[in-house]
Amino acid sequence: MAPRVYLITGANRGIGLSLVNELAATKSEVSIFAGVRDLSAAVELQGLCTNFPGKITIIKYISSDEAVNNALAREIETKHGYLDTIISCAGISTYMGPAAETPISEMRAHLEINATGTLVLFQAVYSLLKASTSSPRFIPMTSGAASLTEFISLPFGYTCYGASKTAVNYISRKIHFENEWLICFPLAPGIVDTDMARSNREMDTSGTLGPIQDTAAISAEKAAPLLLHVVESSTREKDGGEFLNIDGQKIAW
Repeated sequence: MAPRVYLITGANRGIGLSLVNELAATKSEVSIFAGVRDLSAAVELQGLCTNFPGKITIIKYISSDEAVNNALAREIETKHGYLDTIISCAGISTYMGPAAETPISEMRAHLEINATGTLVLFQAVYSLLKASTSSPRFIPMTSGAASLTEFISLPFGYTCYGASKTAVNYISRKIHFENEWLICFPLAPGIVDTDMARSNREMDTSGTLGPIQDTAAISAEKAAPLLLHVVESSTREKDGGEFLNIDGQKIAW
């Protein structure tokens, strides 16, 4: 029986790492490509490879780097010839501040890594997804901060991060309408206790993010099965092109 083939980017920590662990632990016929920037630093991933022999392949992934993305696709093509599900978790949130103070260099970096990176990845793996015979899915990880209506009035200073994730949402929805054979939607993980979340808390000068995290944050280990349930149960008719939350509910654009 041919395995279901997954690609998880940003797999060296946080949500990406937990998704790899959850997939390996709960699925029998599975092949998981775990995309990381620095292979030598992926110590926890290497441990998972030992715990789940034959299920996980650590692969080099650098967001928006066309050569690396194309090399990744070639390696997967050589081993399997297809991809069933991609969950794109790689991204950055390295600055928080109001629009008037946001460095243009930070805006460019966030758009390059978070938004352009999503498109580069999709183009690189397009033919592999097309070769899947099992409801192929391309799921970029987004954020509630991308909503133009729900949370934009909160004083978090997500100018560059939120704008880049709004662009991810557009790219995802455009992919949906252009590819009738594919299930594609942006998925927001909600408030998850990750290195990025803790870093954002430190950068937030408004003092409003910390209390929200204290009240609502869940661990990446708890988030992973919830996110996978949304992904695995999704259909093009029900979910394609929508902006979905970790509980499967739609978020207002």
